[in-house]
Amino acid sequence: MQVYTPVDRVAQKLNVTVEKLRILEAFGWISITEKNGTPFVREDYEYKAKFILHLQDVLKLTPQQISTVLVAQEPHYSLKDVPRILAETHATKPTSK
Repeated sequence: MQVYTPVDRVAQKLNVTVEKLRILEAFGWISITEKNGTPFVREDYEYKAKFILHLQDVLKLTPQQISTVLVAQEPHYSLKDVPRILAETHATKPTSK
């Protein structure tokens, strides 16, 4: 059974604003569900948001890089794989002339 937490409580735990979580949702990285007018975040999306925030704030990745990492990984996300994923993606991109 999925565990849901009110979005304001998730924001408080992650030390971000609700608006920041809405931005993550707008990128399609997490989902926020409403029940009786109250927005909630599933426990697995809370975990994913924490990982995304680390990618943004600590590793300084761009939204495109974050999307690349999320597509390449499944939960339980691993920071140790991030450099390899980005290197592989960069190596497979065609160069423009």
